[in-house]
Amino acid sequence: MRKIVIVGAGFTGERLARALVAEGAEVVLIDKDAAKVRQARNRLDCTVVQSDGNSLKTLEEDAGIADASALVVLTEDDEVNMITCSLVDAAHPGVLKVARVRNDAYYAASRAGAARDSGGRPLFGIDRMLHPDVEAAAAMWRALSQGAVGNVVPLAGGFVIVSIPILAGGRLAGMPLCALGSVPEWRYLVAYAESAGESFLPSGGTVLSPGDRIGVALPAAEMDDMLRFAMGDVKSPARRLVVFGAGRIGSLLVERSLVSRPVSVMDAILGRDRGDITLVDADEDLCREAKERFRGIRVLCGDITDAELIREAGLETCDVMVAASSNYDRNLVVASYLKSRGARRTIALTESEEFDDVARKLGVDVSVPMRGTVVDAITSHLRGSSVTSVHTVNDGRFEIVGCDVSPGSPACGKALRELSHPGEYLLLLVRKASDGSFSLPHGDTVLGAGDHVDFIAKTGDVGTMRLFAAEGEAR
Repeated sequence: MRKIVIVGAGFTGERLARALVAEGAEVVLIDKDAAKVRQARNRLDCTVVQSDGNSLKTLEEDAGIADASALVVLTEDDEVNMITCSLVDAAHPGVLKVARVRNDAYYAASRAGAARDSGGRPLFGIDRMLHPDVEAAAAMWRALSQGAVGNVVPLAGGFVIVSIPILAGGRLAGMPLCALGSVPEWRYLVAYAESAGESFLPSGGTVLSPGDRIGVALPAAEMDDMLRFAMGDVKSPARRLVVFGAGRIGSLLVERSLVSRPVSVMDAILGRDRGDITLVDADEDLCREAKERFRGIRVLCGDITDAELIREAGLETCDVMVAASSNYDRNLVVASYLKSRGARRTIALTESEEFDDVARKLGVDVSVPMRGTVVDAITSHLRGSSVTSVHTVNDGRFEIVGCDVSPGSPACGKALRELSHPGEYLLLLVRKASDGSFSLPHGDTVLGAGDHVDFIAKTGDVGTMRLFAAEGEAR
């Protein structure tokens, strides 16, 4: 059994501990706050220690860090997180160390090639440094770049999983999944379904009803065709974009949007506004910084829910409105309000997956949970060397895992029909190591060592993980 030590029993630490316990890991959770420790002890089936997590004595004597496979540090203090990793790296270099940081300079240093010091050790003793804002901005950009039609999970090789609602009167309503194969001409695979608040892995006999939602795996280039078939007229990704929130996340989204559609040289020289990108915030300092940083976009300082501002700036006619402020509740309100005023599609940054259903009921097209995004990023680093990505869906009930097939694993050399476990997992995508080709799998697909697979299973189902990774690699 693998052992994970977590320092910091806040929302993210508790959520991560719960997920790891569900996987069968031995978890030790440390926090100096008595109230957090008491709450964690009541909620979690793991060892909870009240102490300073940056004490090497505590980590060694109370947590048994020497026997741990990984240390995850999630306190609210970046320096404490870094010092803790540095202490453990010096005494126990074989332990994988993951730290959450919010300081842009520290994060940039870890990404800029200063990854190791003169002794060959990781910078600050941290093997994996995660910035919550960067992770959230990346998740929001994935949804935005695909037109904000629904939550989009990236797979390898240009494939994606897109969430599609079943509309009353739509072509999918009342249709069994087995009948879909004879309708579209493109490649696809239904990965999951949601009906009446329940999530499940579908079968050919699953009948789709209005109000249901399905996740479809297919090439990203064919997504518009699928959406057009399922939902009618679907326009191409946004041209007129409104971003609410000029902080770190909103700025990252604007930056990526400008890179994807650069302003002309003449417009840049003349300082002309890019009418297709508007950044809105009530903070005068943030707006001033944004105007200096982003030449050629429109920056509005004011209340985005002000009817006069909306009308004068034409915000209600935008293709996509992204609510990316640090106020999660206001993001939901703003996204819902702009959608009611005429915005074609909306994306909102929320606190956690618990708000996904609320967001849908408010008419928000895509909700991105900040804490769930961070936990997914951490989990992908803790699953072992074979795992390359982890994305939770359906309010965290299922996860989509990308991993490499290791020699000696049960799946190596076998056809998928020999590995079938209906209702337990579904294989979504295979990349053959022999030629690098990607394909949606079928029963006769044979897996070999080094092949890459993406599958969906219940969150924490390490049994499925061990089908593809040898025991030592599925930590």
